[in-house]
Amino acid sequence: MSVNSAAISGHLVENATLRSTKGGTMVLNFTVAVSERVRGADGGYEERPSYIDCAVFGARAEAICRYLTKGSLVMAQGRLRQLSYTDRQGQRRSKVEVMVDEIDWRTKRPGDAPAAA
Repeated sequence: MSVNSAAISGHLVENATLRSTKGGTMVLNFTVAVSERVRGADGGYEERPSYIDCAVFGARAEAICRYLTKGSLVMAQGRLRQLSYTDRQGQRRSKVEVMVDEIDWRTKRPGDAPAAA
């Protein structure tokens, strides 16, 4: 049995970008910075960042694109997908991205009501 599940929480590196595939499906791409605390050579702890590419497809991509702005704190859940492609220099490349099924904002979105005191 195999399981393909991913959950990440972090800040968006830049504003999400919305595009359309040749078939007309909307795709929203964004990158989330996550960090890992590791012990340094001096015995202290340091943050080591990783940058995780994410994608949302379909009508949801259009609906949420305006909320995914640089610096927003999000929690994304979905599954991993490996992509292979040829870059502009003709080199074969591959990357792994999260195909997002669920997303939760940890930062207030524009227009949200203020929290009760």
